[in-house]
Amino acid sequence: MSTDNFNAKDVTRPTGKAPDPNAKFWDIADTFVHLANENCKGADRGQVCAAMMYAAARFNAFTASVDAPSADMFKSELNPAIAYFRGEFEKMLQENFRDYAENFKSYHPEKA
Repeated sequence: MSTDNFNAKDVTRPTGKAPDPNAKFWDIADTFVHLANENCKGADRGQVCAAMMYAAARFNAFTASVDAPSADMFKSELNPAIAYFRGEFEKMLQENFRDYAENFKSYHPEKA
């Protein structure tokens, strides 16, 4: 699996005034979060969460399959590809949980 077009190794938001090399990444992520929030208006938040995870899994499988030169190669690389995506998701999940833990009162002032 090629990671030429998918590099989520360092996507922390910069705090300085220098141009953000990951600006497109953040714009796309914000679009998905906005869409999820909109969907929460007509569906259970847990259902929206599960749908987003499913959609991410489906798109990740698609991305990995596009990079594979053949079905046999794709099948032989399933476990490494899954490990890669799992590891990247876990890093992002840990970072976001840490952020919410450290900034809970600002994200949820009604619970202060």
